Amino acid sequence: MKRCAYPWQQMIIDLTGEVVPCCYWSGYGNFGKPLGNTNSSSLDEIWHGQAYRELREKVASDQLEGHPCGNCLAYRSTGTFPGFSWPVEYAHESGFCYLAQIPESFVKVIAGADGEVKLLEDGEALSGSNALHEDIRKIGRGRFSVWKGWLYFSSSDNADPIESGRRYQLAYDQTRVAIGGLVADSVSAQNLKTAHQEYEAGKTEIVAEPSMISLISTADCNIDCPGCSQNVVRVTKVQHRPETVPSVLAKVPYLTQFIWHGGEPYLIKKFRSFIDGFETADNPNLTFGFTSNGTMITPEEVRKLAKFPRINASVSIDSFNPATFEQIRAGAKFDRVWSNFKRLLDTYDSPRRVYSVGMIVCKSNMPELADNIKFAIEHDIGLNLSPVVIYPVTEQLNVFSDFSKQTKGWQRAIIKAMDLVIAAKQRGVPAVARVDPEGMLVELERLLAAARDDYSATTTVVCEIEDPYDSLGKMRRPTLIAYINGEAKAYAELFPGAREALLRVPRKYLQDEKMVRLDFVHDVMEPASNLSSGSFKVQNGTLLNVSYRLPPFTPGQRPRNINWANYGDATPDGHHIKDPLEIFEIYRKLYAPEFSETAISTAGYQRRSIGLMKQLSRYVRS
Repeated sequence: MKRCAYPWQQMIIDLTGEVVPCCYWSGYGNFGKPLGNTNSSSLDEIWHGQAYRELREKVASDQLEGHPCGNCLAYRSTGTFPGFSWPVEYAHESGFCYLAQIPESFVKVIAGADGEVKLLEDGEALSGSNALHEDIRKIGRGRFSVWKGWLYFSSSDNADPIESGRRYQLAYDQTRVAIGGLVADSVSAQNLKTAHQEYEAGKTEIVAEPSMISLISTADCNIDCPGCSQNVVRVTKVQHRPETVPSVLAKVPYLTQFIWHGGEPYLIKKFRSFIDGFETADNPNLTFGFTSNGTMITPEEVRKLAKFPRINASVSIDSFNPATFEQIRAGAKFDRVWSNFKRLLDTYDSPRRVYSVGMIVCKSNMPELADNIKFAIEHDIGLNLSPVVIYPVTEQLNVFSDFSKQTKGWQRAIIKAMDLVIAAKQRGVPAVARVDPEGMLVELERLLAAARDDYSATTTVVCEIEDPYDSLGKMRRPTLIAYINGEAKAYAELFPGAREALLRVPRKYLQDEKMVRLDFVHDVMEPASNLSSGSFKVQNGTLLNVSYRLPPFTPGQRPRNINWANYGDATPDGHHIKDPLEIFEIYRKLYAPEFSETAISTAGYQRRSIGLMKQLSRYVRS
């Protein structure tokens, strides 16, 4: 079993300063602890520190039982761990054969051509064209084949072309295109070779620098998406220390992949300066990536990106329906974002220049799923679908207030979307060749089936509301949420004048001795807006109902996101977090008037209560 290479290659740096080795480490049901924090240690201290050394030792010795790497989603879904990453446009297939995706621009040139396509190695034509793939694998010696947009090839002496630094080109008539390999005489190439040697040897103490860094450098943003997970860190002014971003940029000459996230990255001064100042010779092996909301990508910015050796970037467009898009991406205009993205798409040339759309799939846009798939297919857009399953509860695809009503038409939308994708794959449509959404559609179908099973039988918990001061009318998005084992299982949105709220909790989770936590939040889009939290034990498969008497509520001011922006720079009033719980403490101090009421405690309380929350006699609707 090939070991994972991330502990020898990658650092992911969160806005809180926390560093993890990969996205699977503390996500997708995994709970790995950070390997360090840039607010208390330097990048070098973390990369060469005890936590990274211990991780490498675990991975090298394959001692992964009970370890976060033993629960790796990549391994669970594919049966393999992520391998060592090279900044080349081909990979070892088997034997002497290497496989490369031919740039789309060249595929268009040779489409339907009658002449011979040549493969040049360091400028010399190889003689083994149109070879059988099995001969390439077993014999090699310069044999190659151009087949369905892919190049199967071997080097002239069967040496590994990834590490050799040889240059390969495809030629047809007067057109030539490079098959990008490692530029061997560069700092990044030498660092990568050292890292590969240390990875293969399973060394725990290494000298190589990280070769891949992903950085979230700020939450600054110029639009106001209500469901943005960064809203709380934005208003609490969570920032990196002044030295963190410069120390990351100092590593760029060693990197083969650098992904820079925001907020909105084009709002960051250092991001724009980096793009302005970068020259191809600075690092000829670099793949630069970012995720943008697309509002600021002007024609001039598109031209600047041409100097990067490789680009893999994404623009967030959560619906191709302008009205839905502008609801989810509040403050952005669809026509402007779409126009900007089309400029990027005009320069698309996979695998060197890749631009895709990132689209969350949530309750607001799920009915339009097939329409969005159709639009992407018609416009040659690689579409990355990301189901919302964690936050906010009102948009999650795995928890509902009224399952039948909220999921009406979803099954038809998934089936129609799947039919469109399968038909597009049969026709060889570029969109599905660029990003195949079929796997995520299967996951959406699985989520819907699981939710249908959960909500096939529910118990309705009645929460009585007494609101003498019209506090609900002063709250932004008041909601009651029921949690079991830390996961939301039901919720009820509250509206001015409400006298009761109905929580439809799946019966399968209401087992004896289970604890149900009921949270009252004044804004469901702000995770820190919890005003009341009470825990109750399930008895005989039911939950005692509760009542709330709301005290006066004083709403705090919520300026537009742009008013919080410091354009990525550290400020004297910024907070450098060492424990994420600090964020919620800062939030509560910032909006102290919203939390000013004294709790009236009753049995089972864990946190403060708004006014009075008490257990009533059993009153259950099934």
